[in-house]
Amino acid sequence: MKLYCNNPTSIPNALARIAMDMCGQTAEIIIADAEFRKTAEYKAITTTDRFPLLQTEHGCLHESTAIAKYFCNLAGGKFLGANASQRSQIDQWIAWNNTTLFPSMIVVCQAIFGWAEIKKADFDECSKNLKAHVKILNTHLEGKKWLVGDEMSIADVVVSQYLSYAMQTFLDGGFRKAMGNVNTWAETCYAHPSVIKVVGQIRMCAKPLKPVLAVEEKPKEEAKPVAAAPKAEKKVEEKPKDNVESLPPTSFDLFNFKTFYVNHPDKKGEAVDQWYKDLDWEGWAFWFLHYDKYEGEGVQLHVTNNLMNGFLSRAEHVNKICFGKQAVLGEEPNLEIEGVWLMRGTVLPDGLVKEHPQFEYYKTRKLDPRNNADDDKLIREFLGGKDGDMMNGQVAQTVKWFK
Repeated sequence: MKLYCNNPTSIPNALARIAMDMCGQTAEIIIADAEFRKTAEYKAITTTDRFPLLQTEHGCLHESTAIAKYFCNLAGGKFLGANASQRSQIDQWIAWNNTTLFPSMIVVCQAIFGWAEIKKADFDECSKNLKAHVKILNTHLEGKKWLVGDEMSIADVVVSQYLSYAMQTFLDGGFRKAMGNVNTWAETCYAHPSVIKVVGQIRMCAKPLKPVLAVEEKPKEEAKPVAAAPKAEKKVEEKPKDNVESLPPTSFDLFNFKTFYVNHPDKKGEAVDQWYKDLDWEGWAFWFLHYDKYEGEGVQLHVTNNLMNGFLSRAEHVNKICFGKQAVLGEEPNLEIEGVWLMRGTVLPDGLVKEHPQFEYYKTRKLDPRNNADDDKLIREFLGGKDGDMMNGQVAQTVKWFK
């Protein structure tokens, strides 16, 4: 057999080579450069002029997943599932990868690597979709080691390889911490000897790389004749401040108040009363946070705790302008993540809205405890609450400070 590749380390070519090694098959690897693609020999064996291309004694095969499954069949059906149901599920995940995951992933990677001119709106949409797809994957992997059955299948190889570029550049440590099932599964897939042999060690990123986005030109207006004016001195443009940095000074000292409140014996009563008296209401606001679950989330307490802890860890950069409590509420299998926070400013800070990778999955509501008794009760229940207390009508399973 001969395996023709244009770029041996690209995902499609690497995928075919990984499957070949996993299945104990061998083929001559031929690098098909531009000159070879002009030859009659090449034109006689290709149908689509796409790579990888596998030449066998029975004919030629295109498309990496078809070639990967061919190697599995040569190995007696290894990695293709134990029964008809599992074989269909493997096809299902490969199809999901090709039609759902890949279209979002490739746009994100094109922007990060500068492979194509990607507009900001397209990058934002695809990056949001990519995270939502990974979230679906994380839910499916709850209590499972592999996508299908009890053993690694070709579906695990396909999906993990197509995710590998995003894992190394965009899906950062904070996001993966919240997606613990996917993170563990990906680490296991990337540690397979055949994967290491073909593509080397895959190191997932701690922080996301910034995309290289297309510069969108504004439509030019027709120039109108104007009288010559004296030249004005050019002003040095300052970097725009975020919505917290641009606020006027506040009289409320959050740092010292945290110490006072955390050590007060009556956190639901006198401590809150004092809080209301000291607070600069024009420079701060209370907010209620509610995590918008996907189907299949909130089923197990330890998984939901990990999801909450990941969110809090990724918010550490705003601990000088935010203070509050986050809690896992309710009973299995219908747990919720909610919180009450004090935040600088009267609108949500950019540090959460623009810089926190999980904040987009939270519904928020500004609280008005001075005029709304229910909001006042909510603040006292959360900020003064502990494990086992009732919060927002539900029992608190796990309560965490954010300070």
